[in-house]
Amino acid sequence: MTSVKRKDSSTSTDETDSDEEVPSNTIGSDIPLKWYENHDHIGYDLDAKKILKPISAGKTDDIDEFLEKMENADYWRTVYDDLTGQNITLTNEDISLMQQVKNAKTNPDDQVYEPWLDTFSSEVMIHPIINTPESKASFIPSKWERLKVGKYLHAIKMGWIKPVPPKEDPLLSNNYDLWSDEPKTNLPRSNIPAPKLELPGHHESYNPSVEYLLDDAEVEALKTKMESDYDENERQTKTIFVPKKYSSLRQVPVYDQFVYERFQRCLDLYLCPRQKRLKANITNINDLIPDKPKPQDLHPYPIVQSLIYEGHKNMIRCLTCHSTGQWLASGSDDCTVRIWEIATTRCMNVFQFDKPVVSLQWNPVLSLLTVATGSQILMINPKLGENAKTLFTEEFVKQLSYDASNNDDCQWSKTSDETDKYIRLTITHSIPVRQIEWQARGDYLACVLIPRSDQSQSKSILIHHLSKGRSQYPFKQLKGAVQNVRFHPTKPIFIIATQHSIKIYHLLKQQLIKRLYVNTKWISSIDIHPLGDNILCGGYDSKINWFDLDLSVKPYETYRYHKRAVRCVRYHTKLPLFASTSDDGTCIVSHCSVYSDLLKNPLIVPVKILRGHQIINDLSILDCLFHPTQPWIFTSGADSTIRLFTN
Repeated sequence: MTSVKRKDSSTSTDETDSDEEVPSNTIGSDIPLKWYENHDHIGYDLDAKKILKPISAGKTDDIDEFLEKMENADYWRTVYDDLTGQNITLTNEDISLMQQVKNAKTNPDDQVYEPWLDTFSSEVMIHPIINTPESKASFIPSKWERLKVGKYLHAIKMGWIKPVPPKEDPLLSNNYDLWSDEPKTNLPRSNIPAPKLELPGHHESYNPSVEYLLDDAEVEALKTKMESDYDENERQTKTIFVPKKYSSLRQVPVYDQFVYERFQRCLDLYLCPRQKRLKANITNINDLIPDKPKPQDLHPYPIVQSLIYEGHKNMIRCLTCHSTGQWLASGSDDCTVRIWEIATTRCMNVFQFDKPVVSLQWNPVLSLLTVATGSQILMINPKLGENAKTLFTEEFVKQLSYDASNNDDCQWSKTSDETDKYIRLTITHSIPVRQIEWQARGDYLACVLIPRSDQSQSKSILIHHLSKGRSQYPFKQLKGAVQNVRFHPTKPIFIIATQHSIKIYHLLKQQLIKRLYVNTKWISSIDIHPLGDNILCGGYDSKINWFDLDLSVKPYETYRYHKRAVRCVRYHTKLPLFASTSDDGTCIVSHCSVYSDLLKNPLIVPVKILRGHQIINDLSILDCLFHPTQPWIFTSGADSTIRLFTN
């Protein structure tokens, strides 16, 4: 194998020899040698003669390769040149350069940091290096540039030349900012004003009225209540304020709790966090309307007038329905009570009394119709329905015993069959009766009385125990004129409605549980939901309040869809319905779904407005009553009629 040694650069006498060296192969480096694989030459020289291939170029076998490796001492630095077809032996400089490139080092002979010669700023010159005067053409705008710019400007105006749109990177077209919609993390620190101090009330007056002053017994009772209601730690934060009277303002001493209250105020300002209330940005007014189902999807409920019960000669004030749903009783100002068969409007019985009937109700267990007229409560056995129940009622009344000396304000008296065929028991009071209400078990009867001006309001509620024949006043002190009362359906809880508030008492514990704040001027009627967690309240100012006892003592919803005074509000005992009647001649039926889940609010949707009664002397519908099992409603009015609305 022939090899060619490269010329050492150290032996060169002229530095330009390597630049002017003529290559041994003149075919060019861009021409691939594959074109000459089937030829005996590898190109042409400057004289257009063939450059023959070396005899052993690329045709050595393994034995020749092995012998060459053993005999040639420079075999390890020999490489094959494809351009010339010869083996070239590398020099020491070539090997050194390759090692430097492999190790990423520079040539040690090169000067990386050569001395810098600042030609123009190191020495101050008197004359400039170039002082050629500027030509006259440099001061005159170019004519041809002006023509070219005008040409381009006209093309842009005509729309012939348009800017090249930027190229979109396909990799970036699908990318987006994940946090583009996120709010800023560094919010500016806003000033939230501190809550204002509560203004002093009238009880801290320096010259109060005499009735606001406390005697020694009342002060001791106040201290005893403080010790019983609060533990030792809570008593340290509570103070007992005893009002005192001074003849002049200059005699009022320094307020002893001033420093303590200011210290507590500073603690509140320092430790208690403040909340900034954000105003809702509502662009669409329809978003304020709650999303409620349509009335067509909430059937069944009464929609049409089916029957009219006529016979009374004066306004009908009260209604009651038998538990079987077959009989209806009505009381009127014509001093009569009529019992109707619901299906046929037939009047089964008429009971005449001396005074107008103000309230009546059927006993839930016995066959007794309780009627309140004047100052008397009469219990009548109309002898309708099942004979077994009628006979059981007769036996119960016969074995009933009562203590005549138990209460001086009312007298119990029984009536036999010889004296009267229907009246079985009479309770006579000293003052007129306003309303009666049976307990769910039919053993207790609550009676609302109208006390005289010289009597206390505690005399306005009397509870009769039927099985023991006793009567008692459940309250020693009671503020406000009582308008209506109700028993809880399942618990020993008694609900009292005065003119301006509703109070809930626990009869066994004998304590006030809750007081509901009503936003009506005068309460007319209340009713409690069959589940016992919601109360409906109507007022003479045409407002209806819905109270959720598990939520708050304030109304959950307030409705003002009546134009005149609301006379009666009623719940259905089986179906999710309630109704309200008013002097405007309408009875509005609403759907009300109450859920056992405390996180769900009640669903209340007005579904139907029922009309039919006339307005007489500014009075119209005085009472309403749902059927015990069917989605029907009875209404009684000042036009002396009873109307039945069915689905």
